[in-house]
Amino acid sequence: MNKKNLFMVASSLIFGCSFSVFADAPVGVRPCCAFGTNLQTEVGGIPVPFVSVENVLNIDDLGDHIYNDGSQSVASSLMGFGDESNGIFYSENGGFLDSAHIRDTADFTYYLYGEFYAHLGTEYQVTLSPELKERVVQLHVSSEVYSEVERQKISIELAALTAYRFAQWHEIAQWFGMESVGGFKEYASAFSPEDLYSNMLGALLASDVIAANPQLNKKDFSKAMTKAIEAKFIELGVGTKEESKAQIKKMDGVWWDSSKRLPNKWVVIHREYHLGTDLEPNGFKDEAKESVSTEYESLATFKLMPNKNDKDFAALPDTLKNKPYWTPSDFQAIADFAKEQDDKELLKRK
Repeated sequence: MNKKNLFMVASSLIFGCSFSVFADAPVGVRPCCAFGTNLQTEVGGIPVPFVSVENVLNIDDLGDHIYNDGSQSVASSLMGFGDESNGIFYSENGGFLDSAHIRDTADFTYYLYGEFYAHLGTEYQVTLSPELKERVVQLHVSSEVYSEVERQKISIELAALTAYRFAQWHEIAQWFGMESVGGFKEYASAFSPEDLYSNMLGALLASDVIAANPQLNKKDFSKAMTKAIEAKFIELGVGTKEESKAQIKKMDGVWWDSSKRLPNKWVVIHREYHLGTDLEPNGFKDEAKESVSTEYESLATFKLMPNKNDKDFAALPDTLKNKPYWTPSDFQAIADFAKEQDDKELLKRK
């Protein structure tokens, strides 16, 4: 066995024993928030009286970060009965933030770091639960021999980027009718303007947490993320619940429509279809610009594989439908198609 293969085996054994058993793949995503406040609901077109979705919080309401292992139910997460609560926040320097999106991408960054660290440079596949399409991350063989420091750095950056790519795809899947909860299409959340910036923050916060302690287990990761999210919110100038609500209400008729009821897609009337790897908060030029590194993207390919749900994408042009699978290089074209269709629909509504 050559030195490279010996190092790979030793690293996988050591790292697998100390880390990977604590990092099963996150279970789906956290249910949270369409943009707006005190959103009204309806079922089958019939308004539901006395029911509104409270989705704006104070920093102190967040609770502890809990790695998304499915231990919290949809109800407990939405209603704040569990250890962790999520909502929308307004910040002076980062605009509107969605804590569920921050947490989701942080957890996927942590999970993927464990997989990438153990298998970097080998032919290895990570298979995740479907989001309309089958989600597969394919690591590729590399002739490079990585030092411990290099392996950690590359694995962190590649994990952050791939987790963010998951978030990009999630926005697309929502637009095409994905259901995280059976029977409820997520059209109102697709390309919501605060989503991807929040996802990117989650990837970067998790990267910092992991870099500070590359061997931390799931429990310690959760503790560190609790502190990291709170510190970032304070840094960005997150206000009180009342202040956040006031800012959201200012966007009524601009970003959202209080006259509409969930799950109506047009509760949200402004969407962000730009899927770049460098983002600034919507409406906040030159403030808190963030980016994820693409330097090591060639070491892994995120693939969206065909399955029984391909009919949901029937409206796309043949140039996309005829591909054997999609990768992040196709995402912007799909998002541009979504924008074109939404613009046409909004024009008809005027």
